[in-house]
Amino acid sequence: MNYIVFDLEWNQPDDGKKSSERKLLFEIIEIGAVKLNEDKKIIDSFCELVCPQVYQEINWRTKKMLGLKNGELNQGETFKAVMNRFLKWCGKEDYIFCSWGSQDLTELQRNMKYYRMEPLSNKPIPFYNVQKLYGIQIGEEESTKNLEAAVELAGLKKDVPFHRAYGDAYYTAKLFMHMDEELLKNHYSYDLYHIPHTKKEEIRICNEKENILITRGVAKKKDITASRQMMAINCMKCGQKPVQAKIRWFSSNNKIFYAAGYCPKHGYIKGKLKIRKSEQGEYYAEKVLTYTTEEEINQVKEKKKLLQKTTK
Repeated sequence: MNYIVFDLEWNQPDDGKKSSERKLLFEIIEIGAVKLNEDKKIIDSFCELVCPQVYQEINWRTKKMLGLKNGELNQGETFKAVMNRFLKWCGKEDYIFCSWGSQDLTELQRNMKYYRMEPLSNKPIPFYNVQKLYGIQIGEEESTKNLEAAVELAGLKKDVPFHRAYGDAYYTAKLFMHMDEELLKNHYSYDLYHIPHTKKEEIRICNEKENILITRGVAKKKDITASRQMMAINCMKCGQKPVQAKIRWFSSNNKIFYAAGYCPKHGYIKGKLKIRKSEQGEYYAEKVLTYTTEEEINQVKEKKKLLQKTTK
């Protein structure tokens, strides 16, 4: 299997309009990528500009960050032409996308839909979020280091410019090349531009620390919170057996819920449930159960107490 490590640059005009008022939130203006073989060796590269069709005026922040020269984007072709060449370059062999962060694959698909191109997939797409993997590898799982900071920390040579699609893809690939193979086996991320359609398609990820479930879509938010199975706290080390609740589910905004349970054999488990709305207008949930400490459980208790005080 090959790895397609890619990066996008995009533009959004600064005209004060709300996101909901736009047909296309971000217009892609550059695609850069590096292809790695199964041994994680660089075997090819891709870099093309896209001539903007939707937002002709380039945001000054975007222009400054990318160091764009006047008229530079006019040298590019349409998104559809560039995207077709990019997909051809990706090849027919099996590959998996890799990116720094989680947004690029979603924006790529939004632009494809806008230009009425065939979708990459009608299902969630597995990929490697190298930013997340890097945080896990250095023992900072909640880390959201920017790419340049990660490159500096890793001691990698800076031999191409940052903040352009190819340069950022290149450095992401360099970091990915040093990822531990065991880490990669159980830490896929999923792009949810298209969510699961059926129970069989629902995503379940189990590793040594956490149990993740991403559900299919439902019409109403309450269909998620009313499900006993969805709101159960299970011990994955006991074959998904439900455990005693220590803190019942609570939320301050009906979007993110917290809970905790206790397994006599394997200890405390904290739960986090996020309810989101898909691009297609359905509600779905991401449920994460994590083995934790009594100290962290007490922190969750304090959070619940504080919320109860403020809502009285």
